[in-house]
Amino acid sequence: MTLRRFWPAFGLTVLLSISQAFAATSGDQTVSPDAAPAAEKSVEAKIREETAQALKTWFEGDAAGAEKIFARLTKDGCKNPVPYQALALILSDRHERYDEVAALYSRHKVLSGGGGADYRAALGIIKKYADKGSPQALVLLARVTGWGLNGSINFYRSMLLLRRAADGGYDQAQRELGLLYEDGSGVEKNPRRAAELYRRAANQGDAFAMKYLAVLALNGSLKEMNVKDAIVLLERADAAGLPEARLILAQLYHKGVAVKKNAHRALEWYTKAAESGSAEAMNALAHIYEDGEGVKKSPELALKWYREAAACGSHEALFRLGVLYYTGTLVKADHAEAFRCFKEAADYGNIAAWYNVGFLLKTGDGVKQDLKEAKTWFERAAGTGSSRAQLNLGVMYANGEGVKEDFEEARFWFELAKLCGNPDAAQGIEYTTKKMDAAAIDRAQRRADTVYKRLKKRMIRE
Repeated sequence: MTLRRFWPAFGLTVLLSISQAFAATSGDQTVSPDAAPAAEKSVEAKIREETAQALKTWFEGDAAGAEKIFARLTKDGCKNPVPYQALALILSDRHERYDEVAALYSRHKVLSGGGGADYRAALGIIKKYADKGSPQALVLLARVTGWGLNGSINFYRSMLLLRRAADGGYDQAQRELGLLYEDGSGVEKNPRRAAELYRRAANQGDAFAMKYLAVLALNGSLKEMNVKDAIVLLERADAAGLPEARLILAQLYHKGVAVKKNAHRALEWYTKAAESGSAEAMNALAHIYEDGEGVKKSPELALKWYREAAACGSHEALFRLGVLYYTGTLVKADHAEAFRCFKEAADYGNIAAWYNVGFLLKTGDGVKQDLKEAKTWFERAAGTGSSRAQLNLGVMYANGEGVKEDFEEARFWFELAKLCGNPDAAQGIEYTTKKMDAAAIDRAQRRADTVYKRLKKRMIRE
């Protein structure tokens, strides 16, 4: 008797995991499969050349000229993240169009997960002008260094670069340096020093700094500032057009934190934040309309906001849309569309979606069955502590599904799933016990214990 005949089904994760998109354009011309990679590389190289030229133009003082190039590249939907961040910095220098800035950073976040090759290609010119003292180049290099966009993270080096630009009076550097002091990254944690830097930037009109200073006050980190002062700062940031300030005001009224709970005011602020590009506010509105929280339930509005958040690259919205399409909630059930949403959410780093993609690939539900690919996604999810993914891997090895039958490997995954709290693992352990000798069982158990301890340590750190 094989395990698959009596093993229970392990379905999708359907629990909730709880900006404007730049759509890539494509031409009508068809390219042969052999020519396509070469054509893509040619386009990629051209974009890198234009990006380098725009950076040089910007660092030499012609922000308007650089803006034209970066705006065209981002409007065309290029996949190089550098123009998105550069344009966001240029607009922030003028303290305007913060809704566009939020959308640019949102798109940058999605694109910059590709390994950092584009930043490494631009690193020479950024370093050259940072060495010359360009404040914009210093901030950009500090972010590349502090965010690990060049392959490694060095907060101390980032701090030194930001300090140089901040001492010269550059507001965006003052704000970024404040974040390091607030978090204790590369320097000793010092909220008061962070607040001082935020004030200096806010006094020059930086709306992000206003928001950060307000949050410090709301968290009780600053005795000299009260809730009223924080609200005033958030309202100033709202007047400057910052979507994040509107989102925080919405959350305060929604939860009744620091202000009297007011569902109507919360809805107004969420709507204003969503309409100015906040994907988080779009998600919040979608949940409110789906659940009827303080408003009449509206499947149409819930779907509208989930879809708009998904278009902004929100993996939470994509995951929820996957659930809705899979279960037929609010929409007609469509498992192919559910898989597309889960896959996109997974590509954006949604851990719950990793498991769902693996499950659908394993079962061939909504997508062509691909056991090898399913195993890859299960392994990815299992490495984060997903006991359901671990359980499915155990089943695959016990049954020889897409892999060579291996009871010791199956037992390892069942033991790990048990340690991670899945009671169904007992059935797999009982089954494999009949197939293995004592030495193999002991090896599998010891390996599972070792991996579980590593997982626990990592989860505590995170």
